[in-house]
Amino acid sequence: MENNFFMTEDMLWDYADDFLSAADKMKVDGYLQQHPEWRERLDVILAEKRAFTALSLETPDAGFADRVMTAWASEQAHGRATAPEKGQDRMIYLISAVFGLFICSALVFMVLQGIPARLPVEVPAVSLPEVNWGGIFGTPVLQYGLYFVLTLLALKVVEKYLHQRQMLDKLKMQ
Repeated sequence: MENNFFMTEDMLWDYADDFLSAADKMKVDGYLQQHPEWRERLDVILAEKRAFTALSLETPDAGFADRVMTAWASEQAHGRATAPEKGQDRMIYLISAVFGLFICSALVFMVLQGIPARLPVEVPAVSLPEVNWGGIFGTPVLQYGLYFVLTLLALKVVEKYLHQRQMLDKLKMQ
């Protein structure tokens, strides 16, 4: 018997259902011989299986499916009647749409200005004291990139707010 064999409840159920391979079955057999408490668990599982197979199967009476579907439909109607009205946060959705337009407009402006054509192919060697900071911060790539990042951050804040509202609405429903 290997020292690193670890018995689990799932393995015991698989053993009882005869789902284990021959090698695993031999390991479990050896483990069960050494550990009588696991053998008792297996006996309980086998007793449950015998009890389930001894149960008689009953067919549902006529109209059972109709009653279930009627109950389900009434639960759905009650849930829709008590659910908060959608569209309460129309202002938030409007703000999200405006931010989405900002993102699209930034991308359109970048394409229309031909920014990729203006980018240098080679990065010039510039020493730190000679850096033209105004030129760097004045580039359209940085301006629109910053615009784009700020818009994404604002959308993330709106998303977190809407998620919180959904969680609060679920808590109110309970």
